[in-house]
Amino acid sequence: MNGPTLYDLEELLEHPQNRDLSKEMMVRAADRLLYQQCLFRDDHNAAGTYDLLVRHRVYFAGLFDALGRDLVVRPDEMMVELRPQESLTRTILSLDETILLLALRATFENGVLTMNQEEFGHVETTSMEVMERYDQWVARTRPPWSRVRRILDSFRRRRFIDLGDEIPQENGIAITIRPSIRSVTGDAWQTRIEEWIEATRARLEAEAAQDEPEPEVDAADVAAHKDAEAQAPDAAPETDATQSEDGDDTSQETTS
Repeated sequence: MNGPTLYDLEELLEHPQNRDLSKEMMVRAADRLLYQQCLFRDDHNAAGTYDLLVRHRVYFAGLFDALGRDLVVRPDEMMVELRPQESLTRTILSLDETILLLALRATFENGVLTMNQEEFGHVETTSMEVMERYDQWVARTRPPWSRVRRILDSFRRRRFIDLGDEIPQENGIAITIRPSIRSVTGDAWQTRIEEWIEATRARLEAEAAQDEPEPEVDAADVAAHKDAEAQAPDAAPETDATQSEDGDDTSQETTS
């Protein structure tokens, strides 16, 4: 698909049914979706942008295609999102970001299974619950709260989650997980978690085996054992039957 040009936009705006639009409105809509990556109609001041993106989805699809992204519209969830095309799908995340993202996905799916979804399919949780999953999966020290908060803020900007009230006594925050978490974690998310847990377990077992100390031997016990061997008389070899000087077997079988 060839990306639309400025001429295409001007031609679009010249149509009688689009006289309520302006080039600035179209640019702002595209810019907002590029920034957020995912947009819900019920977001703050998002209804007009959502309606515009859906109304002219063919134009915006061509625009974002030129930027290497696919425009996805989900009317049942009143959501539009941008997905990286195949050449951009392998976005590099840090280890902490990856684990937190998968922990959010696991929390979301648990909410679906337990029928704890809110309006528009959202699942409510807290950063404390998410970090408990982190501890269960990873045998390593938690990242500091300042680092966790920065990661959560970056996810919020991408519209995977919303952040609610701070929970100062727990050093945490309320989190609303959006259904769009599924689009960024993929269908194999659970397999990735299982592989990660297994790899972590194997690594810990290997490290424990390397660090296991050799059994200590008391030097006094070694010396005593050597002395006992030196003082013991030579023992004659045992035989099953005594033999005469001529080599004849002299053992006799007794009968009652």
